[in-house]
Formats: sequence, C-alpha cells, structure tokens
Amino acid sequence: MSLPIPLSVKLTTPRGERNVTRETRDLVMRWTDPGGYASCQIALDRPLTLQPDEVAYYGNLLVHDGRHGGIVWDGRLEDPGRSAGAQGQVWDLAAVGGQAHTRDRTVPLIYVDQPMSNLDRVDNATPGAYDSVGADPASTSSQEQSLILQFPEGITLVPNSRVVMRYVGIQRSGQKVARVDHASWDAGRTDSAFQVEVVARTDGSLASGEVARSDNWNTAGGGSSPRRIVTHFNSGRNTIEWRAIYTGVGGKVGNDAHWASFNGLIVLATRWTAAGAEQLTAATYGNNFVYAHEVVADLLGRLLTSFDGAAARIDTTTHPIDQLAYPDGVDPARVLDDLLSMEAGYTWRAWERNAAGRYRFEWVALPTTVRYEADVTDGYDSTGSADGLYNRVTVRWRDSKGKPRTTTRTATVPALDNATPPLIRQGAIDLGADVGSTADAQRAGDQWLADRRWAPNGGRLRIARPILDLETGRMVHPWEIRPGLIRVRGVLPRPDALNAASRDGVTIFRIVASEYRVSDGAATLELDSYAPSTSRMLATAQTKLRQIRR
Repeated sequence: MSLPIPLSVKLTTPRGERNVTRETRDLVMRWTDPGGYASCQIALDRPLTLQPDEVAYYGNLLVHDGRHGGIVWDGRLEDPGRSAGAQGQVWDLAAVGGQAHTRDRTVPLIYVDQPMSNLDRVDNATPGAYDSVGADPASTSSQEQSLILQFPEGITLVPNSRVVMRYVGIQRSGQKVARVDHASWDAGRTDSAFQVEVVARTDGSLASGEVARSDNWNTAGGGSSPRRIVTHFNSGRNTIEWRAIYTGVGGKVGNDAHWASFNGLIVLATRWTAAGAEQLTAATYGNNFVYAHEVVADLLGRLLTSFDGAAARIDTTTHPIDQLAYPDGVDPARVLDDLLSMEAGYTWRAWERNAAGRYRFEWVALPTTVRYEADVTDGYDSTGSADGLYNRVTVRWRDSKGKPRTTTRTATVPALDNATPPLIRQGAIDLGADVGSTADAQRAGDQWLADRRWAPNGGRLRIARPILDLETGRMVHPWEIRPGLIRVRGVLPRPDALNAASRDGVTIFRIVASEYRVSDGAATLELDSYAPSTSRMLATAQTKLRQIRR
C-alpha cells in the first residue's frame, strides 16, 4: 500500500538503502519546540521471515516531499519492532529525531563556579594553621561569607609557612582553567612579610615562578583583579589555589590578627567554539560570568558532534550567568533546559541532516510575528485552565557553600488580583545544585511567573488542508507546518501574552508541537502549551525525581 499523499520514505543502513513508500501502511511524524524533529513511526507490510538490510538499530529514516524533494522528517531508528495478526505481518519502526542526540552523552561540566564549598586543604606543612568559611572577621555584614586562612596566636612560623586551599572541580571534570578571580580580599594586619596568592597549577604541579596573583597583607585589603589564561598563567592549568604565605625569617605569632580572607571566589573553565575548537586565548574570557549563547556554542563544539555546529544559528543572549557547574555529570538536554529557565524568550531546535550527516541546529529567539493563518474548520479543542496562574514562586537553589537557599519572587496577575478576595497562588521550582546564585534564582523565578501571568489560550488545532504561510507567501500542506505563531479565526479570545491588542475574534497562538498522521491526512498542532499525555507526565515526574536526588 503506498501513501495517499506525496511523501516518500527511505531507510538506510551501512548494508543497504531502500525506498519503502509502497510498503508503508501508515506514517506518524512529530516535532516539538523546543527540540525540533522528535519522533516518527511507520508500519511496513512485509514478511517477518527475513531481516531486511535497510532495517537496523540506529539506521536512518528519511521522509521527503515527493513534489520537490525537500526533507519533511529526518532521524535514526531505535525500535524496529515486528508483529503478526489479523492485519497481516507488519514491521513497526520507530525513529527519533536529532533532539535525541542531546541525551547521548553525560559528562561532568564546569562553566562558571563559585567554589566556596568545593575546596580541599592541600598543604599541612604549618602545624596549627587552619582554614574556615564564615563571616569575614573585619566585615560588618554577617551575610558576607569568606574563605579565611589563619595563622593562630601561639604557633611558630618558619620561612614559607602557608595555608593553602585548592579548587579541583575543573581537574576532575577533565577541563582547563580559563579565568580566576575573587571579589575582594582582606587581612587582619598590614605586613609585607605575609602575602595572599592565587596560584594556577596542572594536576598539583606548579610551573617555575608562575603565580597568577600576589598581594602583601594590608588591612585595607584589595578588590577584584581577574587572571586569565595565557596572559597570567599557562594554558593547561586545571587547579587553582588560594594561599596565605609567610616569607619572613620566622618567629611566634603573637596575636590573633594573622589572618587573610577571600570572598566572591569565581572560576571559569575554557569553552569551545560551535565549530569544535577549544578557546585558549584571554580575550575570550572577559567576564566573571557566561552567557547562554556561549554555553550553547560550547555544547555544540564539545558534545553535540552530530550537529553541524559550524553552520548553526545561535542568537545572542544578554543575561549574565554566574553559577553553572555540573560536577556530577550532565547531558546537553539538561543544560539546555537550565538555560531556558533563565532565557525564556529563546528556544532550540534540531532539524534535518546535511550531506555530511550532521543535523541542522538553531538556538533562536521566540517568534514575535504571526507566520500562519488558519481557522477551526477541521477541529479545535481547548485545554486552557486558570489552574496554571501563579503570582508568587519560591525558587530553591544552593549557594557557593552548598547550603540550600530559597528566593521568593512575586508578580502582578490580574485574574488573581481581581478575585474576591484577591488570591495568592504560590508555586515552587528547584534549580538543584548546579545552577545557583541570587541573580540566577531571581531570573528563573521571574521567567517562571511571566509564563503564568495569563491563562494560556492553549489547545489542539487540527489542520487537514493547506493554510497560508506569511513567511514564504504560499499555501503549505499540514506536514510542512513548522514552529511559529499562528492566528486562528473563529476562537473567542481571552487576554493572554500572545493575544493581539484588538479582540476581533482572532486569537494568536504559539505552535509548540505538531503531529502529522498520514492515515488522517491531518496535523494536530499543540498551541501555547503541550497537551496532557502520559509520556509527558512521566517525563515531568522523572525531572522532579532527579532534582530531589540532587
């Protein structure tokens, strides 16, 4: 049985290639936003007694538009199932799109870390000297947490007595140090025989004479003075030490003022370009933070090697992220999710492969202009509910000491504020242990509330005929619809973030997913929010469980 529409299906493995359109009983294709091509299932009428050369795990499944040869869906086989029954012998093939590649590799990753709690004492040559994390002895703020290195009263110092704390997170992740800094340092006395130092090492070894930073003790202290790869220390360094060191002739410590402190410790690891080159020049690391678009480029060049990083579209973001570290391992899908929690105005998608077999990738701002015009002729149902409205959220995160912290954010929500009496609906989100700072928690909370200020005009729209694509200026078939905004005529609008200013019986939605089924000859578009499904509820439960374990 051939498909009743102009689509062509091809299977490819190292052993063979075949167009199976004539044997295809049904075809279901799906994409999501974010994500791009998600899944594809086909049913083939053929005997089960032979193993076809073109069917194998991780083989390729490609769907073309037979009219012009354009790619409609592209991905890899993961489940070549078989069945026999009243309908005959059938091969049920399931494939996943390029977005599945974001879950192929799990590795530890450090982008930017504030390592107050991830420091190791590595030098015990000075008996009695100690380190601690707490309020700076000279600070008037009990909230200002500092790393304190002290030579206590009564101990005897010799030349080169020292207290050393080492950060090894980048070493353990197999990365390199790109930038190191601290917001400020302080000391209990002014004495040129004592210094504070920041030292970059490789696996604990120190190059002769290489000290990233050194300052004599002074009660006035000092501020930020970042040190960067190549300019201040050699490429390849993977550990950082904060040290208090004595260079005098020796003697007994006579009071408790022999201490130095650091606060606002920050370390950045080297990043990769989207094309796959590690960036080893100081100019790349001009900030004590990273941007989401820089992290996206790094993922493409470092881990997502099946994507065409060199040709990827990556739109620029503006929010500075000052904590993004995954010492226990992470996959790119999780990192992208975390980035979207702070950059809700963006999305990512993986589409068809090029001649070299690499998927096209884009990290782009969400659309702001209507692309499609449609109506409810073929069917529409709404799943919108005021249950999704919130005007307060508690964000849980971990600070640089590893201690749980919470940040509460509020927003104006007209429907809740105008209720009698006014309602407070408070939600909760958990950034886990990997994405955490006051600024990032506030950003994530504000983004979460912005998505829940209006009850979405969500629902499912069935499209079984060509509709107008304003971007290309032509009528497109249901299987050609891609992410964008769609104006649906014939729906009574409610106020929400996507409605046009004029309430003229026209409602604007964002298309977040589409599933096209050949047997129906129609695409089901999910609007504004994903439709409830068992698989999505399971995925949400798994995400929450992962957060609890962290």
